[in-house]
Amino acid sequence: MKRAYILHGCCDRDEYYSDAHPSPSNHHWIPWLQKQLVMKGFQCQTPEMPAPYAPVYEDWLAIFEGLPVDEETSLIAHSCGAGFLLKWLSKSGARIDKLVLVAPWLDPERYLGNFLQCRLKPGLMEQVNEIHVFYSEDEPVSGVKETVDMIMESYPVAKVHGFETHGHFCREEMGTDRFLELLKVVTP
Repeated sequence: MKRAYILHGCCDRDEYYSDAHPSPSNHHWIPWLQKQLVMKGFQCQTPEMPAPYAPVYEDWLAIFEGLPVDEETSLIAHSCGAGFLLKWLSKSGARIDKLVLVAPWLDPERYLGNFLQCRLKPGLMEQVNEIHVFYSEDEPVSGVKETVDMIMESYPVAKVHGFETHGHFCREEMGTDRFLELLKVVTP
């Protein structure tokens, strides 16, 4: 069975507790992508990860390890959600189909303590059929460019999808909830 999981990134506490913003798993392009994947026959979930304003790896792990993952699974993530997946895959040894990282962030300055600290596993390409990285030249978040460089140095066969004006790939920067380029990568 084709599966896909889409992980949101982190946010600040004020955004998380504001009625002006949807929950992180229902923000930006995530709901649109989930609907498109469901219509294409994927079982697709967007888990709500605990306390994204002050994330704890073990708490996120407890949620994520409750999801079935196998060789037909695509994992898609935004920002620190992408960092979480890189850490999880490096530790778990799980085999998946595709890993799709949108504005991936491994927190090189350690703003979030040890949440994302890990060594990227050299043999990760033996666990993953494809790695795709989405990056925009006008990325405003410190550490994303460094993370992309680390990923590409560790996994040179990963495919980078470059943009000029998508910022951190948030709705406000993209001007839309639709993310056709991302959909095409998950469902060629």
